[in-house]
Amino acid sequence: MYYEISGQGPSFCFQHGLSANAAQSKGTIGNLTDLQLVVAEAPGHGKSPLASDQTASFDFFSEGWLQLMDQLDIQKSIFGGISMGSGIAINLALRAPERIRALILIRPAWLDAGKPESLTILADAAPYLKQANGQANFQARPDFQAIQQAVPKAADSILGIFGQHQRPELDQVLIDMVADQPFASMQDLEKIDCPCLIIGNDSDPLHPVFMAEAIHKKIPNSQYELVHSKYLDQNQHQQEVSNLVKKFIQQL
Repeated sequence: MYYEISGQGPSFCFQHGLSANAAQSKGTIGNLTDLQLVVAEAPGHGKSPLASDQTASFDFFSEGWLQLMDQLDIQKSIFGGISMGSGIAINLALRAPERIRALILIRPAWLDAGKPESLTILADAAPYLKQANGQANFQARPDFQAIQQAVPKAADSILGIFGQHQRPELDQVLIDMVADQPFASMQDLEKIDCPCLIIGNDSDPLHPVFMAEAIHKKIPNSQYELVHSKYLDQNQHQQEVSNLVKKFIQQL
């Protein structure tokens, strides 16, 4: 996986969301100080290729992070992520709890089942990525138009999958990741005993707030915070998230 390291101090590994890249990670938590920040791009995203014989999944991405942590000699780390990154963080905390010092879950988008209704539009968009007029055809879909009318900036975010920066394997990554699940059952979350900050926002058709609330109810002693919607005021959202993450880490 392509990765970047900055700063010095306790390790903080952070994972972007589905179809995003390291720029999203750095834009969310890149202003933190007194930490060794490690951001990586999941295979099939950014500068990280996904080989034809590999399948995107939460298990596969989590295993990649464990290998990267071994390579960088990181024995234990705070681990955070946005959306898909939150699912990878939970997967890691259950797979290798001894490697996770604390969790920061921002706008989680999966629970214990694949194909969450809120993300099916991303899987449905995948076949359009390699069509000649794919974006225009996709934008004509009634389900996309409904999101565009209700939350225009969420619709803009979805259209990011058509960006020229995206990798050619993204279509299959979208299908496979939306179909996957980060953990087997909600009861598994009760095994997580490290400090955990969970951040949700409303007015977000891709990251329903009930998912953050449901995860909070199952992880013992977790802290739940509701922030302003990214799709209504991105600057306010980012400032609130940054302040909460800073305070949480300072209290560890």
